[in-house]
Amino acid sequence: MSFNIFDGLDFLADLLSLDFSSKSESVNSKKNKNSKKSKYTTALWSGSFLLIASILYFIVFKDPLPEENYVQTLLISILIGFLISFVLFFSLYQLGIFYFKSLLKFIFFSGSVILLLISFVLFMYYKSGIFF
Repeated sequence: MSFNIFDGLDFLADLLSLDFSSKSESVNSKKNKNSKKSKYTTALWSGSFLLIASILYFIVFKDPLPEENYVQTLLISILIGFLISFVLFFSLYQLGIFYFKSLLKFIFFSGSVILLLISFVLFMYYKSGIFF
């Protein structure tokens, strides 16, 4: 039976990957504690963004909107909100923070941020008085 060099390299890689220190157990327990702690972080952030957005939408739409070009103003506000959210998502992606374990969390977070930014733009436009 001949000796294969790859079997030897596999054996060395297995030896190097073993960790006999007592620190490895504490690192694993810290990872488990952090994962339990941050399990619902995305849902909490998304829910709070939706709550703030609904409050801002209520403030904006409780009085009737001005009749002149309100459809055009709403469309431009929505486009500005999408543009700001795209810039935010791109910067979060470049920083390595924009990572989700499931598609549902991704959709929920992205949708809540988009709605929050659109409501903020509408609030700034209609209630600040800067643009009138």
